[in-house]
Amino acid sequence: MRPRVVTAVLCGVVTAGGFVVLGAPRAWAGDGSGAYSSTNGAAEASGGTLTVEAGVTTWTPPSASHWARAAQGDPPPGKANPNQPYGCSYSAGGPQATAMIGVGGPQPGQWVFPVCAGPGVIDPMPPFWVTGAQPVAAVAQVSPVVVAVQAVRRLGLGSPTIEMAPPTGDPQLVGVATWLWIDPAAWKAVTASASAGPVTTTATATPSKVIWDMGDGASVTCAGPGTPYDPNDPNATTDCSYTWAAPGSYQVTATIYWSVTWTATGAPGGGNLGAQSGPAAGVNVRVVESEAINTPSGGGG
Repeated sequence: MRPRVVTAVLCGVVTAGGFVVLGAPRAWAGDGSGAYSSTNGAAEASGGTLTVEAGVTTWTPPSASHWARAAQGDPPPGKANPNQPYGCSYSAGGPQATAMIGVGGPQPGQWVFPVCAGPGVIDPMPPFWVTGAQPVAAVAQVSPVVVAVQAVRRLGLGSPTIEMAPPTGDPQLVGVATWLWIDPAAWKAVTASASAGPVTTTATATPSKVIWDMGDGASVTCAGPGTPYDPNDPNATTDCSYTWAAPGSYQVTATIYWSVTWTATGAPGGGNLGAQSGPAAGVNVRVVESEAINTPSGGGG
């Protein structure tokens, strides 16, 4: 029968508030490699990196080590080993753990506390001593909303192409409705993404309305892009038009307003960012009066 190894160190966990002692742990029974037991103060692991995030220091083992293999989310291939852990994560105890437990190997070093899955795993797992780990920059806590704003800036909302009937280069007539529309190809949703650290957001802008400033103090709000005028369809109608009341030269502008929503991965977040306006397009028009002379239709007396 394979003997059970017993560690002489205390076991604990690292939380955002600091190191917490849980009691004297047992080594993992049946661990023939000795990977999960302390051996006379000798260092059990070397290398890797230390990362501080949200007040907790985590240890990433060297890629070729059995510690890295144990960190994989799935059990090892082949016949199941009742003493083989997987899905391990590693928290470093730092100076506080060393002060409470004592030095476990060559200095500088520190205790690391594994949390693993798999059959036969002890809860809590015994800590092990790590030397030579290199610190990396702390991971900044980025607000997903801030990343969403960056995604909105990348949407590239363009200005519309203004169309009219009569055409914009021809005079418009007082008292006669002018058809208004924009290029229908612009009436579609657009998306853009932005990332910061582990957070990625995607913004989606959907066109909702066009506001026309007619240059004479009046405006027209159209719920869609408008209907292109077809001279071959004399019975066509439009729900986006304007009738000038006085002659003159006017600067007409059109602005698309977009309904913007966002989603996030890597952090909770998402929602509605409200209406966003794209850049306006403008065109100069000339409005004239059309005069007519009435003449009798028959002989007069």
